[in-house]
Amino acid sequence: MSKVLVLKSSILAGYSQSGQLSDYFVEQWQEKHPGDEITVRDLAANPIPVLDGELVGALRPSDAPLTPRQQEALALSDELIAELKGNDVIVIAAPMYNFNIPTQLKNYFDLVARAGVTFRYTEKGPEGLVTGKRAVVVTSRGG
Repeated sequence: MSKVLVLKSSILAGYSQSGQLSDYFVEQWQEKHPGDEITVRDLAANPIPVLDGELVGALRPSDAPLTPRQQEALALSDELIAELKGNDVIVIAAPMYNFNIPTQLKNYFDLVARAGVTFRYTEKGPEGLVTGKRAVVVTSRGG
């Protein structure tokens, strides 16, 4: 049995092409793997805070006391990372907005990309620490 995390990031809800594609992917996955557990995190319906000067201080090791907002961001970051690590397959549903990924998805990446937790710096460059995952990207763009 695998655990599958689906990250939806479209602001268009039911009108989203990437959302419809990810729904289809999940239907097909469930047909082939009926015992698997699927978790859907809708990043547009439940937005992640934007990383700013205050919040970045919460994600870096420090002895400085955290503000309540920083404490919330750190707790959310820990929750998102635990969820990411606890799943075997990560499905990223990402439309293209203005030649880029949605802000909602970027905000997610900003909170899960933590030095010493999900990656580390080496003399050869950054190295991922969340390994053994299968990633599927479902994407769409306007025409």
